[in-house]
Amino acid sequence: MKSINMNKFDSALKKYIEIFTNQEMYFVNDLKNLELFKKYPFNTSADDIHVKLSSINDTDISNNALMEDAIKHILNLNIDDRIKSGDLSVVEDIAHIKTEGKLFYLLHFASVYCNFHRPEIFPIYSEQHIAFYKKYIKENNLPLDPQKINTYNVFSKALDDLVQRLGLSGKMNYLHLRKFGWLYAESVMKESAEPK
Repeated sequence: MKSINMNKFDSALKKYIEIFTNQEMYFVNDLKNLELFKKYPFNTSADDIHVKLSSINDTDISNNALMEDAIKHILNLNIDDRIKSGDLSVVEDIAHIKTEGKLFYLLHFASVYCNFHRPEIFPIYSEQHIAFYKKYIKENNLPLDPQKINTYNVFSKALDDLVQRLGLSGKMNYLHLRKFGWLYAESVMKESAEPK
């Protein structure tokens, strides 16, 4: 990974944030999902959970035929109070889905599910930028183990540190941040890379 010029990084970031704020068309499905989760805010009915899982259409859930197991798992966890209070540990609990003796660790799915309930509280885990976050933790001497970036606790703390350092707190929720990363993170990194 090339090193980053922080002045160029800040400039590129500001440029793409401005472009991003005018790209609402990318949020049509997300807005519909947010409305759906507001309509069905609780997780005490199998039918309500099924509707929400179907709207997310997570590939790990569908590829592994885990819909019914995920519904039962979420029902058994009694997550409503934890989501309401912003308890981030609920994501790890949802992520561990067991079926027929096999354990699945679906951190991305669990974080998306919680995020649609409270997009301002629950970051969305993504493996896409794991190398970036490992390097970010090391270069900024964060009190985090970069080898545990694939846990929600370490990932969310690294992301929160980045958000604070870049002055993005209050400007974007975590759903926006995921979209921004998906659309523009590579461009920001490319434009801010130091020449060899």
